[in-house]
Amino acid sequence: MKFFPTSFRLSRKLLIIVAGISVLTGTSGAAAIFVGRDVLLGPSAEKVSGAACTTVTTVRLDRNGQQWLRKYVRSDAKDGEVRVKTALRVAGALSNAEEADLYQVILLDAAGPVNRADMRGRAIGAEVLFARDPAAIPGMSMPFVARYTAGTPAQNGEFYGQRKELSFDEIKTIVTAMKVREDCFDPNATEATETAKAGPAAEGEHAGAEAEEGTREVAASAH
Repeated sequence: MKFFPTSFRLSRKLLIIVAGISVLTGTSGAAAIFVGRDVLLGPSAEKVSGAACTTVTTVRLDRNGQQWLRKYVRSDAKDGEVRVKTALRVAGALSNAEEADLYQVILLDAAGPVNRADMRGRAIGAEVLFARDPAAIPGMSMPFVARYTAGTPAQNGEFYGQRKELSFDEIKTIVTAMKVREDCFDPNATEATETAKAGPAAEGEHAGAEAEEGTREVAASAH
């Protein structure tokens, strides 16, 4: 049984349409191998906006009448650029959700330290500081400071690679390109925020020590 006459021929326009559909469906994977997936399909969300992350804790500090908000997060991201993009994304989400004079996001590896006192130095895979009015923050001259440690983390979650700091133009390019601005997943959403105020109590003294440390970190970032 013949469905088409022997003289039937597909038009050139129809052949082009059929070929285009084939490329976009069944052969897209093969085409990506030769052309490059980023060129054919665009960069992955991770390359643009960073990786998934989990909130560890958020600490609010009262520093000379200013509110400083410091957020610790974890991520499995092994690439340094992805880590700093993650921290930038979280800083943006945090600034949209909370009022503060200074926002600080510290990104740790999933295998990093559990105690907050150890979440410093080599434990930090990426760090972002953001202030809407940087002139009001000691040591800040730009709204953003973003830095990360290159290379993959060690088994204990520590980073031993080269420390890199982004220029303000690089930060603007990254933030402008972000289409997804989601915060980290918070397993303890109702208990994530700790309020620390100076005072005679041990908690107040601890907060004062953290504020002093934060001042040194901000001042160091300016250099």
